[in-house]
Amino acid sequence: MLKLELPPLSSLILIFLLFLSPQSSISRTLTKRCGVTQCGNVNISHPFRLKTQPPECGDRRFELDCEADINQLTFYRRYNKFQVHEIFYENSTLTVSYQNQVTGNCSLPPTGRFNEDFFFCEKLLFPAWLIDDEKLRDRYRFLYIVNCTSPVNSSIYVGADRCRNRSSDSFPTGSFFYFLDWDTTFPRDFDQSCTVVADWIPIKGKKNITAFSTAEIYEKLSMGFELTWSNPQGQDLCSGKLSFTQM
Repeated sequence: MLKLELPPLSSLILIFLLFLSPQSSISRTLTKRCGVTQCGNVNISHPFRLKTQPPECGDRRFELDCEADINQLTFYRRYNKFQVHEIFYENSTLTVSYQNQVTGNCSLPPTGRFNEDFFFCEKLLFPAWLIDDEKLRDRYRFLYIVNCTSPVNSSIYVGADRCRNRSSDSFPTGSFFYFLDWDTTFPRDFDQSCTVVADWIPIKGKKNITAFSTAEIYEKLSMGFELTWSNPQGQDLCSGKLSFTQM
């Protein structure tokens, strides 16, 4: 009867390590810490990376673009382009704003649903107030932005056209944009001529937006909001407790 001889344990361990070695090397390469680089006044280091950096630097899921001509650090999401103002590595947060609200031009307000630009379940970048205490959530007011086919004469509608008196292709005929307060606007308040083009847009402040002028709302939009890439308590951001509809 033939006797099967197994290789010594040390040989098996060596084979196992050799098998894992390439994959481990790749994992280390994809998240390599390449020191600190800079765009404008913002320092960029792991986990973030610039598009111009070697592919092994940082995490590609956190890739940013340095627009040298305007000295701004930016990134795209599903609906909008955002500018990064500051990155706080000590608490894993960053302050960002909608880019077209910073430049001071006549561009239209943001579009799309905020929770689709920063999908809570993706576990990459999400609103810091979801995992922080309620005090951070209380620093913000949220907006609807609507596009109406005719002017609306109502005190709860705050005009969102910064340059209505200017001739521009950005303002097609029959389009009138307004801000509405997310917390106090109900279905009955929406004029039939209006379509919601943006939902749950955050601005800093506690007051109802009807207390602000158009210019003041854009100034608050330019101040931005906080995102985080850390969820230390492992909260389920997709649960009903933290769902978009219950915010």
